[in-house]
Amino acid sequence: MGHTGSVQRRGNPNGALYGEPLGSHPAGAVNRADYTPAQLQALYLSRGRPDMGFMSNQAMAPKDVPEMQQTCTVKNHVNLKKGSLKLVAASEPRSGKLSLEFQFDATKPCRATVLLLALESIDSETGCSSYSLQRQGDSRLRVAHDFPAGLAQTFSLEGVTPDAELFDLGRFRASELAYEDGSLAFPLIVVLEAIDAAKSPQSQATFCTFVRQPPGGSWAIKMLKQKVQVDGLTYELQEIYGIDGSLAAAPKLDAGSGAGSKNGASDSAKSGGGPRDELDIPDGAECIICLCEPRNTTVLPCRHMCLCSECAEALRKGSSTCPICRTRVEALLQIRVDTKDAKD
Repeated sequence: MGHTGSVQRRGNPNGALYGEPLGSHPAGAVNRADYTPAQLQALYLSRGRPDMGFMSNQAMAPKDVPEMQQTCTVKNHVNLKKGSLKLVAASEPRSGKLSLEFQFDATKPCRATVLLLALESIDSETGCSSYSLQRQGDSRLRVAHDFPAGLAQTFSLEGVTPDAELFDLGRFRASELAYEDGSLAFPLIVVLEAIDAAKSPQSQATFCTFVRQPPGGSWAIKMLKQKVQVDGLTYELQEIYGIDGSLAAAPKLDAGSGAGSKNGASDSAKSGGGPRDELDIPDGAECIICLCEPRNTTVLPCRHMCLCSECAEALRKGSSTCPICRTRVEALLQIRVDTKDAKD
């Protein structure tokens, strides 16, 4: 077959390619409809030589290898559990007022501040945010209360303020209660700030908007984003899918291997004293590839935490898509926390 194709190419003055309808079109003007799907695919892969597209030993173009990144641990002393945010009717239903409730954790005494119709101001030099009211003269739109250190604490607006200061959303315009993309004005901001003598206290801000469920029905609250400020730096929190059931407290790399070492993580997993022997991996916390090591690596930008260190290294060199959603892998992020820090 190859000999016949070679003879056809030599005998064709127009230089027709293999699989091309001979004599039907001049060179350079072949109608793509005359190609079969297999020939079109081969034509694309071989850049104009369909017969070359079927050669298995053709040189492959080098592909970009995703970058492996290591995380640094940032301790945040306050955290609002975003899934617990809700609006509840006041104890006097006829008033039509609403109370805000949520749960939070605090490893230090903290202050919870609720700002209705709030404004975020971002410092151009440091990037740190400060928060104020859009209506400066209305003190009823700001509520602050101090809490001791403790886990799974509950904030109830009705429990810390008089009934007159509960949310009466009926006195606001609908445009004020809905967030507009790109704006620094937010219908609701909840700030948790650790009470500390440090010059740069830690804080977490939760930005929310109000929605009607269903449209025209009762009011509900929807979280937009969360930010934390630690040591004068601001971070926007991003959810990592699968981290709740994983062992994020996997053993950290030795100082000799360095944060950027790729082989250190793989060797520790292969050796007899690897993470599998040191850690009791609960059901559902395993790597989805090998099913025997704890998952501690997140695929970016889709943020699926589904790989262990060794499988992540293999994926980094041999594949380019997330094993969960098939999104193109741009980087891999290893999340490692010292066991001592996790207990603290």
